[in-house]
Amino acid sequence: MNKTLLGILSAIVILNTACSPKQDTAPNSSTQSSTTSNEVVVATTSGVAITPAETPSPPNGELLNTYWKLILINDTEVTVAENQSEPHLTFNAENRVSGSDGCNRIMGSYLLESDKLTLDEMAGTKMACAEGAEQTQAFNDILTKVAAYTVHSDQLELRDATGLVLARFKAVALP
Repeated sequence: MNKTLLGILSAIVILNTACSPKQDTAPNSSTQSSTTSNEVVVATTSGVAITPAETPSPPNGELLNTYWKLILINDTEVTVAENQSEPHLTFNAENRVSGSDGCNRIMGSYLLESDKLTLDEMAGTKMACAEGAEQTQAFNDILTKVAAYTVHSDQLELRDATGLVLARFKAVALP
């Protein structure tokens, strides 16, 4: 039974490794995998835990095609309720934005001119979530006020028309 379980766990780790950025592990070390909410953790016999890494800067150095994890909203640190998605946004080259407010999937269009950013036609699912309703509402409210953005290293700031930072995001490498 232990060999079968080890074989299944090894297959999961191999599949996860093939679909995620290369991580260094000790040679000839056996691995096992466990998951908690939305995070995959791989433990090696060397005792080093490996998790999907936050990148030092967006892959393309810009706003587009980067997974932006919400870390701060209206000067308040973001928390993720158990069994819920982390709030995030992704902007693509076709002027579409998608993500999650922590409870519901959100999507819409955006207009980008230099450092000016306007989010238009935002829509989302309407699921009821047991926790995080205030944070979810605050995130959706700020999306209607976005007028500009800045990218500094691995962080995205969404600003209102006066320059006030409404939200801060961190670039995260996708598994």
